[in-house]
Amino acid sequence: MYTVTVYGASDDLIEIDGDIREEFGAYNNDGGHLAFGDGTLLSVEYNGFWRFHVIRKGDAEITKVEGTDENTDYSDKITLTWDKPIGFVLFGTNVCKQQAASPPMRPLETP
Repeated sequence: MYTVTVYGASDDLIEIDGDIREEFGAYNNDGGHLAFGDGTLLSVEYNGFWRFHVIRKGDAEITKVEGTDENTDYSDKITLTWDKPIGFVLFGTNVCKQQAASPPMRPLETP
């Protein structure tokens, strides 16, 4: 099994531990999104607590432990577990989603 754990540290760092290790700077409390190679998408926010919310569940199993004390336990912890390598983690502040499909266009009729 492969695991990746995500949590916030300090007031400006997002930590990735496990089979992928990285530290992302999240300055100015802009929040953002984390995308994983299994298809999981998380939103990120910091308001004294680091909060991670599942926007889209991918193929990995997800467990979440919520932070409860702003002095000692100020971050949610999300763990993804999968039988394949997760592949990658991407952090960004911009996300574009597909809108509802418009009805197909009909061909023009010729007179």
